[in-house]
Amino acid sequence: MVKHVARGGGIERYTEELGSRLARRGHAVRVYSTRHYGALVPEYKGMRIVGVPSLPLTACEKLSAGLASVLHASLSPWADILHLQSIGPGAMGWLPRLRRIPAVVQFHGIEWRRARWSRFGSAVLKGLERSTVRCNRLFTAASQTQCAYFRDAYGIEVRWIPGGAEVKTAPEPREILALGLEPRRYVLFASRLVPDKGAHYLVEAFRRLDTADRLVIAGDVRGAEAYREELRRRAGNDPRIVWPGFVQGRLLEELVGHARVFVLPSDLEGMSQALLEAMGYGTCCLVSDIPENMEALGDAGAAFRRGDAGDLADRLRALLTDPSAAEEYGARAAARVREQFSWDQITDQFERWYEDILRAAGRRKRRRA
Repeated sequence: MVKHVARGGGIERYTEELGSRLARRGHAVRVYSTRHYGALVPEYKGMRIVGVPSLPLTACEKLSAGLASVLHASLSPWADILHLQSIGPGAMGWLPRLRRIPAVVQFHGIEWRRARWSRFGSAVLKGLERSTVRCNRLFTAASQTQCAYFRDAYGIEVRWIPGGAEVKTAPEPREILALGLEPRRYVLFASRLVPDKGAHYLVEAFRRLDTADRLVIAGDVRGAEAYREELRRRAGNDPRIVWPGFVQGRLLEELVGHARVFVLPSDLEGMSQALLEAMGYGTCCLVSDIPENMEALGDAGAAFRRGDAGDLADRLRALLTDPSAAEEYGARAAARVREQFSWDQITDQFERWYEDILRAAGRRKRRRA
């Protein structure tokens, strides 16, 4: 279950890339998508799209949509194996077990640790995490850090299959010009505008810099209006800061591909899809030094101390004043994606695992929905 397979964040992107490749290989792929994030088409990149209802409250959205998705899939005659994204659908894993349908749960982060949740919300999410572990037998995660967490906390084995990206060339600058941006003359943040992504550290750090480069804060999320307004308050009237809101398609590709530095200042991650895609464009990346970011970036970029806006300002200043270092990091980042984070290799791993699961369960896979 995803918010909207053609919109949204890392889970949606992961689903799009993996699902479309499996479909091209002849597998029948259905993706459950909530209905209130935009119009849904019946088929997208070879995948059948099934719309499901959800409660409009932020706290209940994933849980209600996950219940609807897993219930529908568990009662459908075509389902051979279910791939449950995160702990919302994962907590409903008892439903496919009743029908003896194998289910894989993919963890994309330690949800209860995210700063945006209240103490009560964190407790609920931790309860869902426990339920997910109890209700299921097959688990995967995009980072080795998460695998270690679940192994240590629950004594379960979690298969590591990372996120992916493609090595790409940025499209010719066109739409960024309309925003008043010049290629390689701006710093980019492109993610959900929620506290754990750390955009406030970047705004504070950038305002300390004496530079003619600009800062682009791209992204938005429903339910985080107060944080967005706090960011704008911190930015003051700095004319160097650009706020394009939620971006996708060609504009997003241009923004990422022509940025001088892509910054991910997050306090918490699974494995950032946005970071991997920026690396794939050969863009210099500067990240907080949390284990998940360092696992993705390795030595192919720069890092600063998590939560330290002063250290972030120093590291960013160094990259902006040394273009050759930024270019070298970008080249190494693209090579790292090519060697370690290829979507085709990731699809190979999932395909082999799915087939092993079906053989162990004594089921034959169907090739058409």
